[in-house]
Amino acid sequence: MKEDKIDYRKLLSKALHYWWLYALVFPLAVGLAILYLRKTHPKYEATAMLLIKDEEKSGAVVEQAVLDGLGIKDIKKKGLENEVFILKSTPLMENVVRNLELQYEYFSVEWMKRRDISGDSPVKVVDWKPAFQDAIIEGDVEFAGNGGYLLKVEDQKYQGEFGKELRLPEGKLTLSYNRSKESEGPIGIRVLTPHVKALEFIEGLEVTAVGEQSSTLSLSIKDYVASRAESVLNELIKLYNQQSIDEKNKVFENSLNLLNERINVISQELSSAEFDVESYKRRNNLVEISAEGSLLMRDLADYNKEIAGTDVQLQILSSIQDFLERNKDNFEFVPTNLNINNLTLTNQLTEFNKLLSDRDRQRTQLGPAHPDIILVEKQLRNLRQTIIENIRGIKADIQLGRNAKEQLSASVQSRMASLPGRERGLLDLERNKNLKENLYLYLLEKREQSAISLAVTTAAGRVIEPAKAFDPISPKRAQIYLIALFLGLALPSAVVFGIFSMNDKVMTEDDVQRSVTAPIAGVLALSRKKSKVVVKENSNTAAAEMFRSLRANLAFIAPGQKMQTIIVTSSIPGEGKSFIALNLGVTQALAGKKVLLLELDLRKPSEQFDEIEVADEGVVNYLIDPSVKLDNIIENTGLHLNFDAIRCGPKPPNPSELLLSDRLRDLIKLLRERYDFIILDTPPVGVVADAIQIKDTADATMYVVRSNYTRKAQLRIINDIVQKDKLPRPFIVLNSVQLDKSTYGGYYTSYYGEEK
Repeated sequence: MKEDKIDYRKLLSKALHYWWLYALVFPLAVGLAILYLRKTHPKYEATAMLLIKDEEKSGAVVEQAVLDGLGIKDIKKKGLENEVFILKSTPLMENVVRNLELQYEYFSVEWMKRRDISGDSPVKVVDWKPAFQDAIIEGDVEFAGNGGYLLKVEDQKYQGEFGKELRLPEGKLTLSYNRSKESEGPIGIRVLTPHVKALEFIEGLEVTAVGEQSSTLSLSIKDYVASRAESVLNELIKLYNQQSIDEKNKVFENSLNLLNERINVISQELSSAEFDVESYKRRNNLVEISAEGSLLMRDLADYNKEIAGTDVQLQILSSIQDFLERNKDNFEFVPTNLNINNLTLTNQLTEFNKLLSDRDRQRTQLGPAHPDIILVEKQLRNLRQTIIENIRGIKADIQLGRNAKEQLSASVQSRMASLPGRERGLLDLERNKNLKENLYLYLLEKREQSAISLAVTTAAGRVIEPAKAFDPISPKRAQIYLIALFLGLALPSAVVFGIFSMNDKVMTEDDVQRSVTAPIAGVLALSRKKSKVVVKENSNTAAAEMFRSLRANLAFIAPGQKMQTIIVTSSIPGEGKSFIALNLGVTQALAGKKVLLLELDLRKPSEQFDEIEVADEGVVNYLIDPSVKLDNIIENTGLHLNFDAIRCGPKPPNPSELLLSDRLRDLIKLLRERYDFIILDTPPVGVVADAIQIKDTADATMYVVRSNYTRKAQLRIINDIVQKDKLPRPFIVLNSVQLDKSTYGGYYTSYYGEEK
């Protein structure tokens, strides 16, 4: 028994047999591929590279130490992820859609395809007022003449006029028409809200970091129009940078407002002090003071300058403190470019502004109620309170230094008290004026620095590679054609393989050899002739030659032993055992042997023997009536002089008992003395056990298997016979094989040919 495996040669033969299936499916698959490519819009991918600048160049160690002390996480590690969220935020993309007017799409309606003509459409949407947030209109505009048009939306039709408002269930629509751009057919339009279109773009937008150590982002977006994909990315980067500039400017604007407020106050005080000096000199006719007074005045001016510096620090700290306490219920950017001498406080203010900026960005993406937003706001409140307490401590330290300077200044003033009264009064006024002047000049300097910073504010991102779209990414024409070619061959092959594998009937000699251990003595071709006898004298047909081959192979069934009597049986009726028995008898008779065909299918006599002349009595008569003579039941078949037959006779009520009788065995002994070759035609063993009951009367057993008729499961009967020795020397004859070049008998057809 051979291992069950796929016979690719036979599978190929089967495939060639079903050539018409390939001729049908292959062109259909290629045609569907062409149709798909014709109908499917090509999709493009535009890519760009954006470098996120790192503006924090100093103070990182101190800042991190402060944050660790406060128990606040380092938000900078998440900075790049936050920028990704910002770039993919819906409000930012909505602004892109509005700026480029991408919420309106226009198509030329062609056969089985809609081509985008948004940049060259004769029809344009002038105004669109949706009735609800996510309203969408998809339809075709047909020109009706006289400035009118017909809008088809699904099954509804609406009559409108260009330039006038058209009321629809989805909203109010106003269209315009450019007569210089003619169109042969209708124009398809798709009108959405910026929010819906933004969501469509975000779905196709990808923003990823180039590497773990890099601050460069790669942006890509997919769209059916290459130029539109490029425009979306470029506008997205532009608006992102503008948004980052606006956020930075908020800090500088707050600083300018604070400085302008203080400069106005100091300016008035300085003007008053200068007027007092001028009035005093005019009243007392003083031009200059004495050398000692000048020296004391210079020392006093130095002390006053230091005191003024501390006063500036105290005013700045107080302003920041008031700013933080005044905005207790909400958060605003705190001025940081005011020349604060305390590095820890500077880092804390910088971190506060950064946390606030990150919160605003994440709030746009995640919403105000998101847990991450709530956590950041909690961190902001804690950091604000820490800054206020730190300012109070710094102010206390500065106040101690200021008191010391005031004591030194008081000492100088006491020395000035010994000067003449008029000179001393002038020194007092000069001292107050110098204090105001120094403070005024300092505030002017800081205001100019803030104004310059506001003017030269740079964006957070720098474009490394501008947006560029290349060849379409889908559909891939070569890939589609390859899939079509594969399916055009694979689907018919799968059908053929399914037919081949699911067929449970014996088809070829290999099917038999894979299932049973009994030898195959012959393969007989399917005969299309109506005659029941295919072997005749001088016949050279393929069928006749196969029977001659079977006759020759019988010598190898029992080499060295005489094989005179054989049982012919099968699994079920209709497998051709009687046909083979009849033609094998003719073949043996043509070889010069004396042949007898004994019909032992007592239950159902075969119609194959109807052409044989019937004797007056048959084997049944002989077995039940001892008076019947042997010569009375033997009749020549009329097919050859050496070929006799004993027919069944009347149908008996007890066929099994007759086959077990000693008289049958005596009959076969007598026949072996008269004939060279005896054929016992018995019932199928798959139906009744009659053939097994006469196993002692035969030398070998011919088991007939019919191609495309006998089921493979029935071959187990043969294995059971061989394993349990139920019949003598069983061998197989495969009957009714379809002749072609892939089978054993095909070469007979090509060599001998069929008789006409």
